Amino acid sequence: MSKVTRRKLLKVGALAGAAAGSGFAQEFFSKPSTILGPARGNRVVIIGGGWGGVSTARHLRRKNPNIEVVLIEKNPAFMSCPMSNLYLGGVKDLDFIVFDYANVAKAGVTIVNERAIEVNRAGRYVRTTSGIIFYNYLVVSPGIDYMYEAIQGYSEVKQFLPVAFKPWEHIALKRQLDNFEGGDIVLAIPRPPYRCPPGPYERAAMLAYYLKTNQIKGKVIVLDANPGPISKGPGFTAAYNDLYKDYIQYIPQAEVTAIDYGRKEVKTSLGEFKFDLANIIPPMKAGEIVRTAGLGDRWANVRLPTFLSEVDDRVYVIGDVIGNAPYPKSGQVAYNDGKIIAEHIAQRIAGKRLDEIENPLPDNVCYSFVSSDEAIWVSHRHNWDTAARQVRQQSTVDNNRSKPNGALGLEWARGLWNDMFGPGA
Repeated sequence: MSKVTRRKLLKVGALAGAAAGSGFAQEFFSKPSTILGPARGNRVVIIGGGWGGVSTARHLRRKNPNIEVVLIEKNPAFMSCPMSNLYLGGVKDLDFIVFDYANVAKAGVTIVNERAIEVNRAGRYVRTTSGIIFYNYLVVSPGIDYMYEAIQGYSEVKQFLPVAFKPWEHIALKRQLDNFEGGDIVLAIPRPPYRCPPGPYERAAMLAYYLKTNQIKGKVIVLDANPGPISKGPGFTAAYNDLYKDYIQYIPQAEVTAIDYGRKEVKTSLGEFKFDLANIIPPMKAGEIVRTAGLGDRWANVRLPTFLSEVDDRVYVIGDVIGNAPYPKSGQVAYNDGKIIAEHIAQRIAGKRLDEIENPLPDNVCYSFVSSDEAIWVSHRHNWDTAARQVRQQSTVDNNRSKPNGALGLEWARGLWNDMFGPGA
């Protein structure tokens, strides 16, 4: 797999920490690029170099090497949010979840290391920070953004409270953990929909693991806006009670409404809670480019069972930003979305009509670590109900934490990363 060097990682980490995880990527990482002229043939432009965008790019090039594929991504390297809680818990180093785009470029993908700021659907071009790129087909996979405004006082202090549900913010949160000397860590979980439903509950376990392993006197106070864990509840509850009963206090139906950072206090529907360190996960929405492109409001809608935008059949929308399907907002789903639409686009370019192309739906699997080597998991299968014209979901879950599950989780991650970033993938 294509990995960044340790020297580059340290440089990236230093920049990210200095910026406290708040919007640093554009300021530090953007660099001028040669903006492309009219497409030589069929050009597919992809906004977002995360799980969905990279999967789309790699699989498009495999389907048809004659397709010109352009990937617009503001960060110079990829950081995986799946498995990032192992980094926060001190189980894995940062380089475990970071990859560069070298082999993506070697596969024939043009990397534009800039921010996409506008989509002109009438003119079929994307405007970046230094120019425009024309497309024949557009794939929008920008990931999520935060609704800081939903919590009183959050916008004014967000630079001090890295959320770490977007790439690279984890470095600032990890630095806070490494400097933490004890006390109460408040972890607040919003109502869905948000990125990675089990992610906050896994994070609570790994933060408790960090305190326990490093013999830090403290407690993780989990303020959950929901009546209980919304994914793998029995598995997380058992881990909290069996492994971390002295390190986790789980409080359901405690929705954070305001932050007073000066007093180190959060206000909730159940009262006020003091903190020494806080990780407040706000409600989420699709990345801003979805709204500026006219593809949706909070989330984008697609023409089910396809991934075509409801408003433009030259635009595909994939990953966490979809709002009208029950797909989990996960890395696995985004990756599978990319495989599906790569086939779809390749068949359109080959001359097939939309009504001639099959529309498979993405499956999902999600492993959650509750200790350094034990995990639980959930999987989802999706099928199209033609009569009801909606997606049906079937779930399977293993709430029994085990080391074999942990080994499978690591194997899963390495397998997908190799497919996305490996030289021969």
